[in-house]
Amino acid sequence: MALKIPNKLKNCANCGKMFVSSRGEKICRDCSIKEEEKEMAVLDYVREHQGSSISEVMEAMGVTDRFIKNMISKGLFANVERTDLYYPCQSCGKPIRNGTYCSDCLSKLRNETKKMADQMSIKLGLSNKPISQMSTIERLNMQAEREFARENNVKSQKSMYERIVNKRDNRGIGTKKK
Repeated sequence: MALKIPNKLKNCANCGKMFVSSRGEKICRDCSIKEEEKEMAVLDYVREHQGSSISEVMEAMGVTDRFIKNMISKGLFANVERTDLYYPCQSCGKPIRNGTYCSDCLSKLRNETKKMADQMSIKLGLSNKPISQMSTIERLNMQAEREFARENNVKSQKSMYERIVNKRDNRGIGTKKK
């Protein structure tokens, strides 16, 4: 299901002109086109002057370091060979060419998130083993149990199978009459 963003009347962050933002844009269409043209000019300059630094590009093209760093984070220089345009990882400061974090920090972040999810599942009593070690069926069963408990305001540790069997027994279904 796609998230629908309503149209909003905004002032352009660059020129101040009013425009209708349908996809969360911060600048008007005219400024967006100018920005894209400026990005293409910077890319052409960097291709022609391989090995140029951010300060050299800023001076030659009349753009800010923020503009160039934004281009780097969008990955616009990823296909340009032999470029020295890097910016620091937000966690460790290691030079990177795209994204926000370097690959080392991303893997650390993933591992920490996985550990926290495992600890929370054990701490909340959702399971006696970490989520990362559960099979798909076990995870789906755990999710179904939580939804059932939420719907019925019940805090039960019984499995779905046990609840179904108990319901059958209480109604007399599946039992033989003598």
